[in-house]
Amino acid sequence: MALQIELEQGEESWTLTLSGELDYSECAAFRMNIDRILKASPPATVVDLSHLDYLDSSGLGLLLSLSKEYGAQGGRLVLVTNETVDNILSLTRLNGIFSTAPSLDEAKELVADTLR
Repeated sequence: MALQIELEQGEESWTLTLSGELDYSECAAFRMNIDRILKASPPATVVDLSHLDYLDSSGLGLLLSLSKEYGAQGGRLVLVTNETVDNILSLTRLNGIFSTAPSLDEAKELVADTLR
C-alpha cells in the first residue's frame, strides 16, 4: 500500500500522520514534510505512525534525522506507534531515543504537558 501523508498545522503543535508503507521509494515525500516542519519549527510535533503497515531502515533513518535536527532547534517530538513500529524500535534499540505514545490523544497530552 502506498504511503499516505497528512500534515495538520496547529498553533502549538503540528501532527504528521502516515499510513501505508514507509520504505525507500516513499522517503522523498516524507522528507518534504520533514523539511516543512524543520523550516517552520513549531514548538511540538506529533508523528502518528499508528497506521503504518511497514517501516524500513530508510524511513527509520528519516525519523532519526527529524528527531536530531528538531531536538537541536528545541522542538518536542512524540511518535504514536503501533505493534509493528514498536517491534522495529525495540529490535533496533531505538525505543529509548524516541518519545512514544500508544494513541494520538496521549501523544497530544504529552506535548501539551511539555508546553505548559
